[in-house]
Amino acid sequence: MMETTSAEIDMSSLKSALTTSSLSQQMLSLASSTFRLAATALTRLQQQHQQQSEQWQTELASLAHLPEYSLQQVSWHDRPDDCWIVLNDKVYNVTKLVDGHPGGMEVMMEQAGRDATLAFRSVGHSIDAIEQVDEFLVGILPEKERMYLRSRKLP
Repeated sequence: MMETTSAEIDMSSLKSALTTSSLSQQMLSLASSTFRLAATALTRLQQQHQQQSEQWQTELASLAHLPEYSLQQVSWHDRPDDCWIVLNDKVYNVTKLVDGHPGGMEVMMEQAGRDATLAFRSVGHSIDAIEQVDEFLVGILPEKERMYLRSRKLP
């Protein structure tokens, strides 16, 4: 058996303490970096929410002059000669588009007098089609019936 001297024990303890101290410093450095990264990400998310809220408020303000039509009122316009739909809480009189719609009159009549947002999105309309529909805007849903446009701030 080997005997250890007090000098060897002190050196061993010193090495162990230095290694533990170095490891602790590395762990603290890593934790500090993680907290800085999380704080930066949280700040960016808050800024994005603020920008999105401001965009929604601007869009709502631009629509304030439009009359409100309930979903029930929109449902009264469900014929080829009187066709209204709702897209993203906005009400459109698309009667002029019924006959010339590339998907056919049947597609339009399936959505006539209804909220067509999901159907419209799922088809993948062109930018031209999305812009074209703006000229048929006649109103907006009342706030209590809206799903996409909200006047209150984001959570």
